[in-house]
Amino acid sequence: MDDACLIKNRGLKFSTNSFTLKEVKLLASFLEKKYYLNTSIHKTGIVNQYNLYIPKSSLSDLIKLVKPHIHPTMFYKINIY
Repeated sequence: MDDACLIKNRGLKFSTNSFTLKEVKLLASFLEKKYYLNTSIHKTGIVNQYNLYIPKSSLSDLIKLVKPHIHPTMFYKINIY
């Protein structure tokens, strides 16, 4: 529940820095195919580190998927939707 951050008016960035590019691509593909979420992969500026990005257009769909699994004390992280 804590390895992502909202980028104001832009989307959400998952901190997938410790995963290989192949693994991040696999996760992005899964989210796109199974949940129809738009995704993109961004370089972090450090060699061989990448973040998975969910644009604002897919945030409400992502929140609908994860909200039932979030502990109530963490709702403040998504309360803007």
